[in-house]
Amino acid sequence: MANTCIVCGQAAGSGEHVFPASLGGRRTNKNIYCTKHDNSYARLVEELANQLDLLNALLGVIPDRSDEVKSVLARDRHTGEELRLSVKKSSLTESRVISRQREGAGVRMEMSFPNREAMKLWLAEQQANGIDVTPLHKPEEHPYFLGEVHHQSHFGGPCGLGAVAYVTQTFLAQAFPELARSGDIENFIAYTQAIAAVARIRGGCGAHTDGAPDPKLEAARQTLEAALVPFAGKMPVWWDFDPQPETRPNAFEFGHRVTVGVDAEDGQIFGRLSLFSSIHFGMCFGTASAAVETKAVTVDIDPMAAHPPDDIQTVQSASAIARVTAPTQPTAGLAAALANNTQEAPFTDLIRRIEAYSLAKVAAKMHVELAAYSTLSSVEGDLLIARVVDEQAQRVFNMVRWLLRDYKPRLPTDLLPALGPSIDSMMARDPNSANGLSPMANATLTLAKGALVTQIREDIKAGRLDQRRLEALMGEGPGAAVIGEIILTPVVAALAG
Repeated sequence: MANTCIVCGQAAGSGEHVFPASLGGRRTNKNIYCTKHDNSYARLVEELANQLDLLNALLGVIPDRSDEVKSVLARDRHTGEELRLSVKKSSLTESRVISRQREGAGVRMEMSFPNREAMKLWLAEQQANGIDVTPLHKPEEHPYFLGEVHHQSHFGGPCGLGAVAYVTQTFLAQAFPELARSGDIENFIAYTQAIAAVARIRGGCGAHTDGAPDPKLEAARQTLEAALVPFAGKMPVWWDFDPQPETRPNAFEFGHRVTVGVDAEDGQIFGRLSLFSSIHFGMCFGTASAAVETKAVTVDIDPMAAHPPDDIQTVQSASAIARVTAPTQPTAGLAAALANNTQEAPFTDLIRRIEAYSLAKVAAKMHVELAAYSTLSSVEGDLLIARVVDEQAQRVFNMVRWLLRDYKPRLPTDLLPALGPSIDSMMARDPNSANGLSPMANATLTLAKGALVTQIREDIKAGRLDQRRLEALMGEGPGAAVIGEIILTPVVAALAG
């Protein structure tokens, strides 16, 4: 029985990922779904991956069967140009003309490309169109500095909750194979199949589509309504804004957690899913019809693990502490959280934790690289520090912007008209430059990097440069103070004058 599909009862063997591969899941199981029904949930998984793409990109999650970290598309608020962002790099997605001018019988152009492949493609297209292009020098790589970027995404919704239900259902089938095939959760499976069918149809997840709605969508939604009848017309999965009953912290810093179990007292078959140890959901699969023993299985998943065996940690218990209580209105908790802004807290805290994690990784990398300073000459050592700091130029520019934006409102009102534009110019963007910065912003960034290089050199010689000190220098505290002392000197002099 354990080798049959929990949806149709036919032979299983699809080898699906128990936790979605696109979210960093590394484990597969051939004993849960047949290929047809494994594939039937693909659009739900895609929807969940899209909803989490920004968080995965910030953390550097590498999807299973991929060598590249997760990236996300965004737009530069200043230029409107599309960007591809990941924890490793940011780049424009389209080639662009920086400058163009007539020169003799031809045109001299300066261009920027997202990568070398895009440049080669553009050159080939010009040649195919009969346009002779002669590169005037070897291509140079420049970072593109980000200012404010806009990334639009939504989280939750019927398809998002349906995806959560499917993922947890899969874990239930793995931990309780007989229970999953007993018929006791057939209504829940019918629900996940129905929402998956809605998701597969264009516009089913609420995304805007061109043209008339797909006529199949209304029928799929009616099937979903019928599948919800056993649940009194409500989805059997919901946002959980109450404190989690499991007191044991996740085994991984940004780990996901899935808990499935059954309570012998009343037969409740329950499930919980927590994403990044911050965003929580609960669900009730149904009620066991036969006598059962109370049992719960909790699996912590590390989305950043490269491979097994250190990607998960499983704990079993003879406890039903994680059992759920379905809300009277599944959206009531969300509505209340929206009304009092408590729904923002988990996301805000998660972003703060990701930023701290990223800063710690940067500092650790810098500390390892700077360890070679003591073996180098004075000139070579300074070059080493300059290179290491320059590799974090975007982070330095972020500190410059934070510092200037914090300082500008503190100016005396009568001096703001005169000094305000000067401060703005120090962080101004220029869409016609290779790196996106104006000449004044480039000069300010150079001063800021130089100030950090000087401070790091002094700290090394004083024997106080450890990873914690580097975190302070590359964050918005002591590091901003070091930068501010240099770049705000002209402003302070103007105030004194």
